[in-house]
Amino acid sequence: MEKKPQKATDQSIGPKSHIVSLVRCEDYGREMVFSSVSRAIDLLGGIGAFVQPGMRVLVKPNILQASAPEAMVCTHPDVIYSVCKILKEHGCHVILAESPGAGSVYGPAQLKKAYEKTGYTQFADELGIELNYDVSYEEVPNPEGRFIKRFSIIKPAREADAIVVVSKLKTHLLTEMTAATKNLFGLIPGYEKASFHGRLPDPLDFSRMLVDLNELIRPTLQVMDAVIAMEGDGPSSGEPRKVGAILASSSYAAIDVVAARVIGIPPMDIPTVKVAVERGLLSKELEGIDVRGERIGSFEIKDFKLPSTYASGERKKSGFVTRNMMKMMRAYALRPVVLRERCTACGDCVRACPVQMVQMHRGKAKVDHSKCIRCYACHEMCTVQAITLRRSFGGKVAAKLVERRG
Repeated sequence: MEKKPQKATDQSIGPKSHIVSLVRCEDYGREMVFSSVSRAIDLLGGIGAFVQPGMRVLVKPNILQASAPEAMVCTHPDVIYSVCKILKEHGCHVILAESPGAGSVYGPAQLKKAYEKTGYTQFADELGIELNYDVSYEEVPNPEGRFIKRFSIIKPAREADAIVVVSKLKTHLLTEMTAATKNLFGLIPGYEKASFHGRLPDPLDFSRMLVDLNELIRPTLQVMDAVIAMEGDGPSSGEPRKVGAILASSSYAAIDVVAARVIGIPPMDIPTVKVAVERGLLSKELEGIDVRGERIGSFEIKDFKLPSTYASGERKKSGFVTRNMMKMMRAYALRPVVLRERCTACGDCVRACPVQMVQMHRGKAKVDHSKCIRCYACHEMCTVQAITLRRSFGGKVAAKLVERRG
């Protein structure tokens, strides 16, 4: 029997049009996480409100790179397990699919390594879910897109009857926060993602592409792992930070608004939220979000660390700088610097760079800063944290000038 929606226990933000459930989950562990994920979905009306028995459902995690659960880079396996179990018990055929981060080879061997490292392989047989190894993709027209009119989409996403996105709450050097909206970028295969970074270095333009993608795919359900998030220089080199929450919604834009508020980031500072408002998907006042479960204020996270690209406000301040100061602002932006003693010459950064400005030199990676577009894909994909972000001498001078203007 389908469960009835549980009574809301939290405030509503304006008129009720988007429902977001916010449930406390103090730590990982299958039983605890399963209970929280189940309640989060029940608060939305139960899994039957989103999928029907017999459907082929694609579960889309965040696998930025082959990374162990304790690093908090990827969606935790206990959260993925819980979502898959709920779907299986409802009678769905479940397939787990992802194309890891920009610059990663989208191949069966790479997927196998990623599934094993993240801990997903361990429960796949137990639950009887399918791990995707089909690395083909299709060109999909997007005539209704406002910004991008065609996307390459991995084949299992095209064949699914429904898509459930299971994201990880983290900071992000380019878009300040990565959660539900950004997670769908993983449906674009391998090196295709790097090309978008090259074409769209501006955070707002990049976010316009992400909203176009979400509107094309229209995932059925969003579940967010915010049990332990990542702060600082996410999405891969930040620090784990306990939040203690599971979120769920049918709206990728609304769930990101609530997630931002939980960690104390003004939602309109997030480029993807700005674009959702621009498109009319959310009101300018961010009204119309009915939050069920815990109160947002009960988490009391007021010192969540922003990525270094936003911490001093450079992304926001740069919009007010005159054209005559653009060269100074380029110097002002943080640039990737290779720590040679840590570099293992794996080549991930070379493959990730959308403008081929990272090359191997004398057995170590080297960045050509004169043509670097500051997309930070190399920093994002380095698994050994051999790429840091620093300002040049001129950048430090520019920083002092800009900070005086602020």
